Amino acid sequence: MGDNYCIEIDNSIFTLSGATLETINDFQLSKGSKTLIADFGQSISISRIMQIEANFKYAEVMVAKKLQDEGEFDEPVTVIPHWKKKMGKQSTQIFFTALPSRIYLHYTDQIEKHNDLLSLAPVFSILTNLINKVTKNEIIAVVFRHGRFADLVIGKNNQFYFASKYVAFDTSDEQISTLWETVFREISMTEKDNNIKIDKMITLDWINSKEDIPQLESSAIEQTVFNKEQITHDKTTYNISFTKALKLFPPMEGIVTDYGRLFYWPDKFFPLFLMFLLIISIMQLFGFFYYQSKTKTLIKNIPIIEDRINNLQSTISSIPEKRDFSETLQFVDTLFNNKQLPSYKDIISDISMGVMPFTTIEQLKINYVNNNRKVVISLTGAMNTEFNRAYKGYQIFLSNLKQSGYTIDVHNFNTRIDSSRFELELSRGIQ
Repeated sequence: MGDNYCIEIDNSIFTLSGATLETINDFQLSKGSKTLIADFGQSISISRIMQIEANFKYAEVMVAKKLQDEGEFDEPVTVIPHWKKKMGKQSTQIFFTALPSRIYLHYTDQIEKHNDLLSLAPVFSILTNLINKVTKNEIIAVVFRHGRFADLVIGKNNQFYFASKYVAFDTSDEQISTLWETVFREISMTEKDNNIKIDKMITLDWINSKEDIPQLESSAIEQTVFNKEQITHDKTTYNISFTKALKLFPPMEGIVTDYGRLFYWPDKFFPLFLMFLLIISIMQLFGFFYYQSKTKTLIKNIPIIEDRINNLQSTISSIPEKRDFSETLQFVDTLFNNKQLPSYKDIISDISMGVMPFTTIEQLKINYVNNNRKVVISLTGAMNTEFNRAYKGYQIFLSNLKQSGYTIDVHNFNTRIDSSRFELELSRGIQ
């Protein structure tokens, strides 16, 4: 994958290879394995640090529910974690990017359709990785300025205090100045709220970041621009720093498809693999001629070996009794089925992820049938809202179940003026 990247930012899509940046209309048009860096349109995603009263393992699920309850999203939401820290048995601090599940599924679907291997990394994953790479004990603020947007992360190695994104109305000098004032104000507030001292502010710029960076009022915070490099775009040379930060990001820390991690290393070392095959072929050719000379000697020894085999066979007094392994095989088969089928916890989690806030699950039955080769689920519930919203939520619920691997065997949807009811029968076999 090397230095090959797709960058979707400010509603524009670029490919970066080495020091050359090119504009394309669709990242599907790019060729070769790449890391896809995306800001998800900026206006439909949020990035922040939150402390949630939930088990470390289920923090993402509880964050998604809380965002829906608070009205941040009125549809199913996907939470992409950048960093998590256990604060207690039932308390977790998490740094995440959240976006509507339909947008996230669109990206993963496009990645699966791509001819080559793609890994997906939100912009905030790049900023998180930069902080972990450049600091251990120092607390730093990283600001990525591009177009009329500014992305801010404050933290140190494996500890983060604040993250957010800001937007100006336009790119006029007055609006950009206001944008910087907002960023500086948040940096000062974070110091006070967390009782910390920020040692340094590192700025990343992009090809559309033209103005000079203003100075913080606090002289105690050192301001620097991250290492710049020359990038050529549309026959124009730019000195920018975001690409340098980008190249520090390990490709396989991004989001990949089910087999992406399996294919990454073969893709990376394919040239060495070809050289290895060439060496093996030469060795096999040498071995062919070497052992061909040995074959003649072996042919002469065949009669002697046959006589020894006959003598050994005559000394065998009886054939060992065959053992019955049917019970053992049946036990192994049962273990395999139990492992492959989803557990009660997995089923409830899959159903919960797709349930809208106005939905009530009234009855849930789960049966494992066919010697634990299949699970059958009966589900009834109600949606206490008007028909259009209820039916849209019902369709999203069915779609999420199908994407999780369930087959919809029976589904009924009945509606009244202010509420709707549904009945579902689902099944899922061994994956």
